Amino acid sequence: MEGKPNIHTEEDNEQFETAMGGTKINGFDLAMQIYLLLDDYFCGTFAKNTKGVLMRMENGQVFQLTVTEVV
Repeated sequence: MEGKPNIHTEEDNEQFETAMGGTKINGFDLAMQIYLLLDDYFCGTFAKNTKGVLMRMENGQVFQLTVTEVV
């Protein structure tokens, strides 16, 4: 994916809030949703932990995937 980052307008944010019913999503919940998609895009093993997702890539690299809200 190249080019400009996704920059949401105020209208986009309002539509999202309406769709979510005003429910706030926390970073851990979002990481768990991303966890479900990782196997489709990366070669390795993925495990849930208390911080988010531990990613062990086939080349030996290990990553900790965490999601933090930017306020």
